[in-house]
Amino acid sequence: SGSTTRPNSLGFKFTEMAVAGIMTQKRRGEVGVRDAYSNNQSGLSYTILRPGGLDEPKHNIIQGPSALEITQGDVLAGFVSRADVAEVAVELALSSAPNLKNTACELYYRNKVVPVDKGFKKYLQDGADLDRLYGESYDELFQRVKPNYDYL
Repeated sequence: SGSTTRPNSLGFKFTEMAVAGIMTQKRRGEVGVRDAYSNNQSGLSYTILRPGGLDEPKHNIIQGPSALEITQGDVLAGFVSRADVAEVAVELALSSAPNLKNTACELYYRNKVVPVDKGFKKYLQDGADLDRLYGESYDELFQRVKPNYDYL
């Protein structure tokens, strides 16, 4: 989930209250995965995918990479279908791109982007110091994801 690194954000607080501590547990899980791979000698790696809010099943269609946006830093959020999250998760798992190793990124639809917290509104502006990644294919969408990245 987006906002897992932002305990003071409204999204974190609301979800944490609605589902008894779930955001804290998600963050613990992320940190646990990262720590488990920190001294990894096997060559295995991880990619943490933080999807935005999940659209209800009536919107559960695959819109594909051209409709999606990826960011890193846990400063923007949005909505995305479960079907697109599933497809992106499979594409990430099958990818051998070295930049996708040991990293975290957020996923949502391009037309449903909001700041995680009011202090992050500046990242919605053109020219902001944040890579907002788009692509017509999954390779294009993933090509500028930064490796070894957690949050700003």
